[in-house]
Amino acid sequence: MLCSKYVGVTSLMNATQTKIEKSARIADIVLKIARILGWIVIACMILLLGAAAVIYGIAGPDLFSDVFASENATVLSAGGETVLTVGMIPGLIALFSIVSFVYMGLLMAILIIAGRIFSGIRKTLLPFTEENAKHLKTIAVLIAVISVVPAFIEAIGEAIIGFSMDMFYFSIEGLVLAFVVYSLAHIFEYGLNLQEQADETL
Repeated sequence: MLCSKYVGVTSLMNATQTKIEKSARIADIVLKIARILGWIVIACMILLLGAAAVIYGIAGPDLFSDVFASENATVLSAGGETVLTVGMIPGLIALFSIVSFVYMGLLMAILIIAGRIFSGIRKTLLPFTEENAKHLKTIAVLIAVISVVPAFIEAIGEAIIGFSMDMFYFSIEGLVLAFVVYSLAHIFEYGLNLQEQADETL
């Protein structure tokens, strides 16, 4: 009777480990694809920014004067009031580049750390580890940072340039998600303690 229960528990654990391994493998593959796409996006951003810098370096301030009459020429206006002028364009491009690179950098960091979690689970079949708990806490911090920092940088840049991009916002949802992920880290730590107690019992 005891032997049959042990066999049943063992087979259940093996089935669970198989599911964990499959799920971790799929998540690992998806995250690898996401990281590749992220690096492609960053590479395209660098190429575009580099090309714009070279063209502006060659043409100088005359780059936009061929299209617009002067540096104070209106590019975009609303209700008869000037919103964007030619002189603001270089600063606007620089601001957009800085915010975009910060955003993509933080996003890539999250994808890389998440990849380490699932890669580790795939190899060890142990989701509850001290390393994974630390990774989750780091991801939570990065999510919180990505929820406020790009918008903060944009707000400072807009104050300097005098033109609002309205592309990045302070994300309450992101902060809530960061709190949830941080709470999951504590759950992983609790699961690790239970796992260690079970190992000691066996």
